[in-house]
Amino acid sequence: MISVILTHYNKGQLLNRTIESLQPQDENLHEIIVVDDCSTDPEWSKNSKYLIETYPKIKIIQNADNKGPAVRLNQGAFSATGDYLFFMDADDILAPNRLNMFLAEMQKQNADLCYAEKVKIHDLNEIQRHTLATWQSSTTPLNYVLENNIMQMCVMCTRELFQKSKGCNENIFIQDESLALNLSKYSKKIISSDLHSVFVILDETETKSIRGENRLSRHLEQQHHDMFFTIDDFIRDYPDIAEQNKKLLIKKAISTYWKSIRHTPQRKFSDFVIYLTSHLHPIQTWNKHRMKLTTYFNQLDHVRKINSRESY
Repeated sequence: MISVILTHYNKGQLLNRTIESLQPQDENLHEIIVVDDCSTDPEWSKNSKYLIETYPKIKIIQNADNKGPAVRLNQGAFSATGDYLFFMDADDILAPNRLNMFLAEMQKQNADLCYAEKVKIHDLNEIQRHTLATWQSSTTPLNYVLENNIMQMCVMCTRELFQKSKGCNENIFIQDESLALNLSKYSKKIISSDLHSVFVILDETETKSIRGENRLSRHLEQQHHDMFFTIDDFIRDYPDIAEQNKKLLIKKAISTYWKSIRHTPQRKFSDFVIYLTSHLHPIQTWNKHRMKLTTYFNQLDHVRKINSRESY
């Protein structure tokens, strides 16, 4: 029934902990697909063999080149055979029984997209095990996602919706933003809950030593670059989106630009003016300054760029 997709790169034993939190013996869990993005960890070969031998539902896709989580998430999802797909990061922890809760509520409300809360904690003992959830729903999913800034990797959708949306933008390295936008663009009904469901462990010694600098979310330049171009691509690919949604996207893109440039030597007062005017006249500001913003992000040196954007 449910296929879980985990993109993996040098997660060490954190991956094992994540898999165990999924309760792999659950009858509604059809498969756990681990897509390895050419890990360099010398222990990975031994650990992947252990996982396959220990968990019958595990499928591991090995890759000989490193393409980033967006490409690998799509690879895993398009190979899935479950009716529902669940995505989370391969070093986080899922609270008990959440997959069944999401599935039951989606079926009850006839929804094709579900989001729940991803939270940061300092200790495994802090994981909340309560099961009472407050659910909200919307039949205008894209607007709902934008209004509520829903972008975290704690998402379940139907396989049909994923295939229709084509998943992540593969021109982007970090996938969270593009996955949320593309799924919500094609979704007919979204449900979301304030229930804490996926947990990021912040300060465990093991977590720190294994994650190190591999945790992409710590790389703010990459985050800003990918968020900006996710929005830029989305606006270009879907010119027919409602004006209200376009304004929300533009405000977010220009806000991302300001966050990225404001602490750098390149910052000018005119950049702050662009940020301010985007709140009053977002579309006009975007049309006037888009090329300047794209040039800035294209020239960032320390980010992973999948494809050249010079012709955009």
